[in-house]
Amino acid sequence: MPVTVENLTRAIEKRMSLPHDPAYAIAARVMDYFGFESFIIDNAIDPEDRKTFYSLHDAGLLRSSWETVLLLSGRNWRIFYWEINGSDIDRIGGAGEETRPDEPVYKALPEEAWTHSAQPQ
Repeated sequence: MPVTVENLTRAIEKRMSLPHDPAYAIAARVMDYFGFESFIIDNAIDPEDRKTFYSLHDAGLLRSSWETVLLLSGRNWRIFYWEINGSDIDRIGGAGEETRPDEPVYKALPEEAWTHSAQPQ
Protein backbone atom coordinates (compact mmCIF):
# COMPACT_ATOMS: atom_id res chain seq x y z
CA MET A 1 0.00 0.00 0.00
CA PRO A 2 1.52 3.34 -0.98
CA VAL A 3 2.28 5.97 1.63
CA THR A 4 -0.03 8.97 1.46
CA VAL A 5 0.25 12.42 3.00
CA GLU A 6 -2.65 11.51 5.30
CA ASN A 7 -1.19 8.33 6.79
CA LEU A 8 2.27 9.91 7.04
CA THR A 9 0.63 12.83 8.88
CA ARG A 10 -1.00 10.43 11.37
CA ALA A 11 2.30 8.60 11.89
CA ILE A 12 4.13 11.89 12.50
CA GLU A 13 1.42 13.02 14.95
CA LYS A 14 1.73 9.78 16.92
CA ARG A 15 5.49 9.24 16.75
CA MET A 16 6.64 12.83 17.18
CA SER A 17 3.71 14.09 19.31
CA LEU A 18 2.97 16.98 16.97
CA PRO A 19 -0.39 18.69 16.37
CA HIS A 20 -2.12 17.99 13.07
CA ASP A 21 -1.20 21.16 11.15
CA PRO A 22 2.61 21.00 11.69
CA ALA A 23 2.55 17.23 11.10
CA TYR A 24 0.63 17.74 7.86
CA ALA A 25 3.11 20.39 6.70
CA ILE A 26 6.03 18.04 7.33
CA ALA A 27 4.28 15.12 5.64
CA ALA A 28 3.43 17.19 2.57
CA ARG A 29 7.00 18.46 2.31
CA VAL A 30 8.46 14.96 2.60
CA MET A 31 6.02 13.50 0.08
CA ASP A 32 6.96 16.30 -2.35
CA TYR A 33 10.45 14.82 -2.37
CA PHE A 34 9.39 11.19 -2.70
CA GLY A 35 6.46 11.53 -5.09
CA PHE A 36 5.71 8.02 -6.32
CA GLU A 37 9.14 6.64 -5.37
CA SER A 38 10.18 4.88 -2.19
CA PHE A 39 13.89 5.90 -2.49
CA ILE A 40 15.44 9.29 -3.13
CA ILE A 41 19.04 10.44 -3.35
CA ASP A 42 20.27 12.63 -0.51
CA ASN A 43 21.71 15.25 -2.88
CA ALA A 44 18.17 16.20 -3.93
CA ILE A 45 17.26 17.36 -0.41
CA ASP A 46 17.53 20.97 0.72
CA PRO A 47 19.91 21.28 3.72
CA GLU A 48 17.13 22.64 5.96
CA ASP A 49 14.85 19.75 5.01
CA ARG A 50 17.64 17.27 5.74
CA LYS A 51 17.25 18.15 9.44
CA THR A 52 13.60 17.13 9.19
CA PHE A 53 14.60 13.90 7.43
CA TYR A 54 16.97 13.05 10.28
CA SER A 55 14.20 13.71 12.81
CA LEU A 56 11.88 11.39 10.88
CA HIS A 57 14.71 8.85 10.71
CA ASP A 58 15.06 9.00 14.51
CA ALA A 59 11.29 8.50 14.80
CA GLY A 60 11.49 5.37 12.61
CA LEU A 61 9.54 6.81 9.68
CA LEU A 62 12.47 7.09 7.25
CA ARG A 63 15.55 4.93 6.68
CA SER A 64 18.89 5.92 5.26
CA SER A 65 21.44 3.87 3.35
CA TRP A 66 24.49 4.39 1.21
CA GLU A 67 26.53 2.70 -1.46
CA THR A 68 30.08 3.19 -2.65
CA VAL A 69 30.78 3.31 -6.38
CA LEU A 70 34.11 3.33 -8.15
CA LEU A 71 34.66 6.35 -10.38
CA LEU A 72 36.59 6.17 -13.65
CA SER A 73 39.41 8.06 -11.93
CA GLY A 74 39.79 5.16 -9.50
CA ARG A 75 38.37 7.08 -6.53
CA ASN A 76 35.45 5.83 -4.48
CA TRP A 77 32.29 7.92 -4.32
CA ARG A 78 29.68 7.40 -1.63
CA ILE A 79 26.02 7.95 -2.53
CA PHE A 80 23.48 8.41 0.26
CA TYR A 81 19.80 7.50 -0.06
CA TRP A 82 16.61 8.00 1.92
CA GLU A 83 13.83 5.41 1.97
CA ILE A 84 10.31 5.95 3.19
CA ASN A 85 9.45 3.27 5.76
CA GLY A 86 6.03 2.37 4.34
CA SER A 87 5.25 -0.70 6.45
CA ASP A 88 5.94 1.10 9.73
CA ILE A 89 4.07 4.21 8.59
CA ASP A 90 1.03 2.05 7.79
CA ARG A 91 1.32 0.31 11.15
CA ILE A 92 1.83 3.50 13.18
CA GLY A 93 -0.53 5.80 11.31
CA GLY A 94 -3.11 3.24 10.27
CA ALA A 95 -6.58 4.69 10.13
CA GLY A 96 -8.13 1.54 11.57
CA GLU A 97 -5.87 1.49 14.60
CA GLU A 98 -7.76 3.18 17.36
CA THR A 99 -5.85 2.24 20.48
CA ARG A 100 -6.58 3.62 23.92
CA PRO A 101 -3.49 2.86 25.98
CA ASP A 102 -4.82 4.67 29.07
CA GLU A 103 -7.97 2.56 29.27
CA PRO A 104 -7.57 -1.06 30.42
CA VAL A 105 -8.99 -3.69 28.07
CA TYR A 106 -11.21 -5.26 30.73
CA LYS A 107 -13.28 -2.07 31.03
CA ALA A 108 -14.63 -2.66 27.53
CA LEU A 109 -15.95 -6.13 28.40
CA PRO A 110 -19.70 -6.58 28.92
CA GLU A 111 -21.10 -7.51 32.37
CA GLU A 112 -21.76 -11.09 31.20
CA ALA A 113 -18.02 -11.63 30.90
CA TRP A 114 -17.66 -11.21 34.66
CA THR A 115 -20.16 -13.88 35.70
CA HIS A 116 -18.83 -17.34 36.38
CA SER A 117 -21.04 -20.34 36.31
CA ALA A 118 -19.99 -23.64 37.93
CA GLN A 119 -22.50 -25.55 35.83
CA PRO A 120 -22.03 -25.91 32.08
CA GLN A 121 -24.84 -24.41 30.07
